[in-house]
Amino acid sequence: RVSEDRVSFSFQILPKFLRLDFPSTKYNLGTWNTGDSFGYWKATLAAADPLVDYSKFDVVYTLSPKTIPWSSIAYGPAFPIKVSVEDGFVLNGTISGADAYMNFPGAAWKWMAHETGHLFVLHDLYTIGAATFGEWDLMSNNFSRNAIELSSWNRYISDWLDEKQIDCLELSSLSPAGVTRNLAPLSRIIEGQKAQFVRLSASRILVMEYRTSEGFDLLSKENEGVLVYVVDTKVPSQKGGWSVQRRPGSSDSNFRDAALRLGE
Repeated sequence: RVSEDRVSFSFQILPKFLRLDFPSTKYNLGTWNTGDSFGYWKATLAAADPLVDYSKFDVVYTLSPKTIPWSSIAYGPAFPIKVSVEDGFVLNGTISGADAYMNFPGAAWKWMAHETGHLFVLHDLYTIGAATFGEWDLMSNNFSRNAIELSSWNRYISDWLDEKQIDCLELSSLSPAGVTRNLAPLSRIIEGQKAQFVRLSASRILVMEYRTSEGFDLLSKENEGVLVYVVDTKVPSQKGGWSVQRRPGSSDSNFRDAALRLGE
């Protein structure tokens, strides 16, 4: 839906779980961002290799059972990395951990959609340290119950927004007189301009998009508005390269109240 039918998936699922020949703690994945997750990923591919012709698939998901404890496998990263198998190689995949089975609406599909975003080369937008982007994108906080839609910049670099749906200005073209733009709600499947960009430098861009409580976004009325943020393409994943520009009076630690309201 977010790609407006530019991407679709056809899943094939093994009819039963495979029991691996090692304990679930072998790869030390019981704490977030520790252990050898890639080693575990390769081991699961090898276990299913006799049963699966991997050459038929673009991506392979390895799912842990719902009973997997956090102390065994806490999290499930994505692997856009080539792995050799009997049928050639696997280019894309991800594993699941206990994080896929958290107790809130949509936990399982939000986990899978977030990790699939990495297979489209999208960054983690959450920050190790002080938050800079908050809960305004699936790639920032996939456990959010608020704004979960992919932002306009992520859609644009994924070719999910047409050129006619965006406009880009040079900073030098702006004047105190300003410009007027009519932005269509980002999550609504509708014609019209979905984003306004302003190029600040060779690597930095200012982005504006109209966020409403539609699609997968669940926003209170007072938090709807024009979200303004800066993307620095030189900053690596998880390092704060995306930063929301707060509206006057915004104070929420996850930037939920940051979007510009009428008149601001």
